[in-house]
Amino acid sequence: MKKYKALIVDDEKGNRELLSAMLLEHCPQIEKISFAQSVAEAEQYLKKGIIDVVFLDIEMPRENGFDLLNKFSTIDFKIIFVTAYDAYALKAIKYSALDYLLKPVDQAELMVAVNKLDAFEDQKAQLDLLAYNLQNNDNRRIALATQEEVLFVSVSDIIHLQAEANYTKVYLKNEEPVLLSGNIGHFEKRLNDQRFYRSHQSHLINIKHIKKYVKTEGGYFVMTDGNRVPISRIKREEVKRLLMK
Repeated sequence: MKKYKALIVDDEKGNRELLSAMLLEHCPQIEKISFAQSVAEAEQYLKKGIIDVVFLDIEMPRENGFDLLNKFSTIDFKIIFVTAYDAYALKAIKYSALDYLLKPVDQAELMVAVNKLDAFEDQKAQLDLLAYNLQNNDNRRIALATQEEVLFVSVSDIIHLQAEANYTKVYLKNEEPVLLSGNIGHFEKRLNDQRFYRSHQSHLINIKHIKKYVKTEGGYFVMTDGNRVPISRIKREEVKRLLMK
């Protein structure tokens, strides 16, 4: 079993200690753990080139986790985001994150993430990063009014929305699509959630439900329900930058 040196970057001591204890108890691949409570402190560790994997918090005082990564022209360590927020999912893809764990960290999810270390040696080349588990604690619900009824659904169960003239078709997890009165821009404003990305003038997708990104035929997403969602010509370069940088 290959061994890895880890750095936990989090401004809260309790979070650092809890994650360290979980790694030592459940993840034997991690042989040494260092700690940093700020971006400046983490930068010094990483410049020494002795760290294999960084467990990185995002929201920290003064500078955040992305600020740390932007300090390196080449990222030669693996990244596992550990954060209380799921709103940075698409941005995490840009940095080829190995995984994206939400606090409080689940033991089983942590073990799965660490087990990926061997499988993802060339992390920047792996488009499978799009299939990472975006677990979240957001139970926000939204009312969707059709002509016959009003549905109350979890925002996390919305896979994607498709414009159809003055209507919008909403594709739901484990449910039939519903057709709603109102243009897609109206629902984009109602959702007001960074998990949703406008990949095309007629399509709004839930990042959580991206299964894969296909580069051929101009590029498109395959969602968890099997539907293909196109990427507009104007968004193709943006998507490539986010996924491939």
